[in-house]
Amino acid sequence: MKTAFLALLIGFISSFEAVADGQSNGKVELEGMGVWNLNILNAGNGNLSVTYDGLMGLKAVKGTTFGDNSTFRCVGGLLSFGGEIRDETGFCKIALADGDTAFISYDGIGKLGVGGTGTWRFIGGTGKYESIAGKGTLKRQNLKAAKSGVAQTINSLSGTFSIK
Repeated sequence: MKTAFLALLIGFISSFEAVADGQSNGKVELEGMGVWNLNILNAGNGNLSVTYDGLMGLKAVKGTTFGDNSTFRCVGGLLSFGGEIRDETGFCKIALADGDTAFISYDGIGKLGVGGTGTWRFIGGTGKYESIAGKGTLKRQNLKAAKSGVAQTINSLSGTFSIK
């Protein structure tokens, strides 16, 4: 009985220290894949207005732990002129493995069918991420979609976070 209690106590203390030390601030390095349902108004010659709603799953990489095994839902839109994406914006809800959520906003530029780059920042969250802050950069590489009306991408986010 004492051994079981001691094991439970050590486990509790270790998990508390991991949350306090490992989640109060640090780097964000996430990579994964996404699928996006598209709504397109095509004006010809690479001039498009696109809205999208999609999902992606991401893993923490480069020795980081924030957001490991998280899923994202992002809703956004972009304007393209002559095939160049000049204005892409949106929000993402990040469902973290511990059950809490964080939210980001993002903006970017790029090239239709190829990919893009941009910036993101935390705008809120729930539970222990309610006061999350931070920002970073993002990259998107477009893949050949397996179905018309969707986009499939490889995504990465890099940056920093802090929890007050």
